[in-house]
Amino acid sequence: MELLLLLGAVTLLIAFSGEAKAGAQYGFSLAEAVVVPSLLPLLILFNIISLSGAGVLLQKCFGAFFETVLKLPRCTVGAVAFGLLGGYPTGALLTDALLQAGEIDEKTAARILRFNVNGGAAFIIMGVGTAMLGNKKVGYILFASTTLASIVLALLSAMGQKRVKNTPVQYEALPFADALTQGAEKAIRSVLCISAYIILFSAIKGIFDMPPRLEILLEITAGTADCCGILSPAQLAAFLAFGGICVHFQLLPTIKKANMPYAQFFLFRVLHAFLSFGICKALEALFPTALTVFSNTAENIKVTSNLNTALSILMVLSFAVLILDIENKKAHG
Repeated sequence: MELLLLLGAVTLLIAFSGEAKAGAQYGFSLAEAVVVPSLLPLLILFNIISLSGAGVLLQKCFGAFFETVLKLPRCTVGAVAFGLLGGYPTGALLTDALLQAGEIDEKTAARILRFNVNGGAAFIIMGVGTAMLGNKKVGYILFASTTLASIVLALLSAMGQKRVKNTPVQYEALPFADALTQGAEKAIRSVLCISAYIILFSAIKGIFDMPPRLEILLEITAGTADCCGILSPAQLAAFLAFGGICVHFQLLPTIKKANMPYAQFFLFRVLHAFLSFGICKALEALFPTALTVFSNTAENIKVTSNLNTALSILMVLSFAVLILDIENKKAHG
């Protein structure tokens, strides 16, 4: 199944090379203007904190809360905190690092992945709010909505779990210079991976004529840019919480390592979307001034979507089928 989809994608990219090139250029410019400047600096800092002695300090400050309330070991403090603040790949990558180091088991990793998937402060506040909407206040509202929804999911996931005992783990903090070097390397690798996905999906979608609401389901960065002025803040919050199929692909290796069924991951992304929608609606009532500015600004944002409803629906479903097909083959192989 995946071979047929990939061959079909290659054929389309060759047959419609002009449209694909234009789409790829749009994806590249979007990654250059939004993803790299907003995400890379914060990712470097988060990695430095996680790798250096500052990570130990975080565990000491919030470890008791994690053990008693979230029912998670204190070694997960950095992964959860930086996942919520840093953006979609950060939480999964840090969770995977804990799993590979043997500090958490697969069950704990899967539980973290239920809620530790968020757009992050850099992307939502700076990328969506400032760069795309020209309104940082709306960015704060969107970030608060998705983050509070993640915290609610974390609390729900802790129900029925036993309290984690206070058993400190071995934490080998790196010297600052080494933490800086490794942190920058990891951040660059993550940003390059995200940018590559954006460019690939933008090239493919450049061939079709996809409605913006379906485009944002497929690729969140370009889709959000094209949906500005079309969706309400609450609707944007829901899509940002869901993350898009492109983000799901990025996280799929970590999901598999945690032995977490994709259907379960998908379900929690939908729950996250509904919670974010409701919380954003509540914040709309509390901060109407910011949203008035949003409506005036968003109308001026140009929608550059190129894309036919039937084909785009088929594309989204095909990627979902591909994920499930890969999962089933690995489970039985």
